[in-house]
Amino acid sequence: AVHFAAADEPRKPWTTSQIKGAPYPPAPYKIVLAFPGVRFENPTCIEEIPHGNRLLVTEIGGKVFSLAKQADVKQADLAIDLAKVSGGQVSLFDADFHPRFLENRQLFLCYVHPGNGGHTRVSRFTMTRTTRPTIAADSEQVIITWPNGGHNGGCLEFAKNGYLYISTGDGSGPNPPDGLTTGQDVSDLLGAVLRIDVDRTEADRAYGVPKDNPFVDIDGARPEIWAYGLRNPWKIGVDAVTGNVFAADNGWETWEMVHRIVPGGNCGWPVMEARAVLRSEVEVGPTPIIPPIKDHSHSEANSVIGGPVYRGSKLPDLDGSFIYGDYLTGTIWAVRPQNEHTGDGLSYTHRTLVDTDQRITSFTEGSQGELYVLDHDFTGQIYELAPSGLADTSADFPRRLSETGLFASVDDLHPAAGVVPYWVTVDRWMDGAKARRWVAIPGDAQVALASGTMKTAGYPEGTVFVKHLDLPQGGDARPIRLETQLLHFENGVWKPYSYLWDDDGKDARLVDSIGANRALEVAQDGGQKLERTWRASATNECKLCHNAGSSFVLGFVPSQLETQLASLHAQKVVATAPTVSASQKLVDPHDVAQDLNDRARSYLHINCGMCHHPGGNAIVSFYLNRELPFNKLNTNKSTGIGTFGMRNAKLIVPGDPYRSVLMYRISKLGYGRMPYIGSQVVDSAGMALVSQWIRSLSDQPSESASPPIAADSAEAKALATLARSAVAKRGERDAAIEVLVQSTEGSLALLAKMHGGSLPIEDARAAVAIGNAVTNTNVRGLFETFVPEAKRRARLGPNIDPEVILSRTGNAARGQLIFFSDGARCKACHDVRDTDKSLGSTLQDINKKYKIRGEMLQHILKPSSKIDEPLAAYSVVTAGGKVITGLILERTDDAIVLKTAERMTIRVPRAEIDALQKSPKSLMPDQILSDLTAQEAADLLEYIGSVGSGE
Repeated sequence: AVHFAAADEPRKPWTTSQIKGAPYPPAPYKIVLAFPGVRFENPTCIEEIPHGNRLLVTEIGGKVFSLAKQADVKQADLAIDLAKVSGGQVSLFDADFHPRFLENRQLFLCYVHPGNGGHTRVSRFTMTRTTRPTIAADSEQVIITWPNGGHNGGCLEFAKNGYLYISTGDGSGPNPPDGLTTGQDVSDLLGAVLRIDVDRTEADRAYGVPKDNPFVDIDGARPEIWAYGLRNPWKIGVDAVTGNVFAADNGWETWEMVHRIVPGGNCGWPVMEARAVLRSEVEVGPTPIIPPIKDHSHSEANSVIGGPVYRGSKLPDLDGSFIYGDYLTGTIWAVRPQNEHTGDGLSYTHRTLVDTDQRITSFTEGSQGELYVLDHDFTGQIYELAPSGLADTSADFPRRLSETGLFASVDDLHPAAGVVPYWVTVDRWMDGAKARRWVAIPGDAQVALASGTMKTAGYPEGTVFVKHLDLPQGGDARPIRLETQLLHFENGVWKPYSYLWDDDGKDARLVDSIGANRALEVAQDGGQKLERTWRASATNECKLCHNAGSSFVLGFVPSQLETQLASLHAQKVVATAPTVSASQKLVDPHDVAQDLNDRARSYLHINCGMCHHPGGNAIVSFYLNRELPFNKLNTNKSTGIGTFGMRNAKLIVPGDPYRSVLMYRISKLGYGRMPYIGSQVVDSAGMALVSQWIRSLSDQPSESASPPIAADSAEAKALATLARSAVAKRGERDAAIEVLVQSTEGSLALLAKMHGGSLPIEDARAAVAIGNAVTNTNVRGLFETFVPEAKRRARLGPNIDPEVILSRTGNAARGQLIFFSDGARCKACHDVRDTDKSLGSTLQDINKKYKIRGEMLQHILKPSSKIDEPLAAYSVVTAGGKVITGLILERTDDAIVLKTAERMTIRVPRAEIDALQKSPKSLMPDQILSDLTAQEAADLLEYIGSVGSGE
């Protein structure tokens, strides 16, 4: 690390910042945290209690809370827990108040009840008139029910005439689409918006049917139906002025839809997905299909969430707009009919209001015109939409580093007044680059570091963190200026930017949001030049690490600043100098005077812990945080990505690095490499350190020791031969290398010696030549790091352009060979036809699901962009601290049954479950095609598309 002498006098104010706004036009709106002191667990609905100055929030697990509409409110008060009342697991979707609530105190809830095998119901409850109201459990009156399924809908909205609109889903899971073929069937309640009268009863029904409902006089049709042909409408909005109804409907694999709901309207599902034909064999219902008023491809939305038709006075620009958002992308939009008062016009205006980091699950309009936004599982908190008040200054955003106001001179990177240098205890591996860092805070404001009861840090508006990267060269050549990265805090949002340096090293230019590559020629000690490519990450790649789960800022934290905290406090950069607890202390991983365990754990914490932590976005739920003891890391298991040819492998096998998946993945390039973004070069010193650390861990006597460790094995004898390199002949040493590269375990043992510098240079050259010649891709990928970039196989790599694959004609026969080879990983989770042998869908099901080649490829490239519920990964945390990850096969009142990545079926009694967490990431890994060439990927795609077609 580069250390700077820091004066202990207060810093000068930073007054030269030109980093304002963004290089693109600003959003017209923003969201602000409405009630910072309150958060919920997986909330699903927010409503305002009429004339109560309180809000009501429901949680998926069945709890209903109320809270005061006061910014400083510190707690929400429990009104009812439906799980306790129902005697089992429930799923609570929505709530709404009767239009005459002040008179009758009636509240309606829609939830899945566990009785009779599970069903969805709408029930009427009575709420008390107390300051902190509660809901009487014995007041429940079941109004209407329908079968429980994967898609339940479950939204409730009263119209101004007192009728209740209810949305229902198609009652099935994602595959096949509309498995019950009910969307066009009006003889049941599924896939529809219902309209009922809860103030009267009819015959054996606890409700009445309005006489003007469109199917009242149609034989065989359910009279409750107002509109149909919907998949999973979540949620609907009713215009208090015009009575117009709108619904956000979750699509299947390609589109998300917004519909205007009209009497007798047919929204098309499953014949259509948005405007695209899906199941043409399904007979269209009794009325013609009406296309959505707005549809979004899955490149911009993945799970739309409906809100209100806004009629408040606080945001007049949105008057008459149906507000909706997306659960996965966090974007919020508004759509408004051109003929505002009747909605009869065929054209609508549409605009994006703001992109957020939230997982939106509900909206509501408050009595004072507030537009509240509810986050489901990033923060579980309530936000308010507000005008951003930002002018379009994108043209003024600095395109060159010299224009940012961060440096008085970019020639020598002399910082501007008030820009303070700092360093970190542990530098992340940056492919050999060396970093210098600064923090720039406008004026004299200070950072409030997280400590004690303050779990998250506070940053002044306009704060900028700067990391500059140089690549050292051999001989007398000066370092290459690579990239200067910025992390800018504005309006509550962190925005990453990169400036890529010109070849002459005189200035750096702003990188586009898609990232950029720079070709380098790096001088070596012998005078030769080595060709390399430097990658400046795309904005979305930056956010994979700098996100809410990791608290955005990774380096400027107490554990990384421990030796400077007093100085930074004296300079008034930080408001306090928190004490770093013993469990959080970090040390330089390459300082051999430090304890080996501390060195390795510090290395893993910084290089891996930003994703591998409780609540992180890693697919595999194991943890590498420094503060956790080893027995809490959850590494005593395998992974769904495979074991790469290692026998009896687990994430970390104490005492045996050559059976440890972690060791393998940090030692290779291409598919399976970790970290999979931000690094394209193996860290030799880090690999050697992790190997040494794993070897030092207390092992448990076992006959499963890897061959390089097992006594008298061929691999152990080969290593002994190499250890005698001074006396062993060249032929003997080559033969020993040949033995080792026959297995992944032997190759890892050989690699550990190479990266650790204990293998003579002649043997290392022989190992590279021999290792790169083997056909086993699990082995060959380990040696590729020693091959010059220009001589490597032309793989697709981490940044794949779909057109490069789609433009090639695939060969199914070659693709079949690839599928069953070691080079492709699909077979690890997908059998061709046998569901029992598959973790995810079979190839046959995938082929049925994706008829269009490009759509199939898009899902392979971005598996987490749309995750159907049956294929969602869940982690069960037991009371004993054990973490089990997999797909949920069954939920009962007594237990949860999961299918793990190892195809094991595990039953976990509910009494032993401490937490159940849904992962935002698919179990299918990213970059699964990265090791293939473009032609191989096209061949594989062709084979998958042929399964079930007579192959």
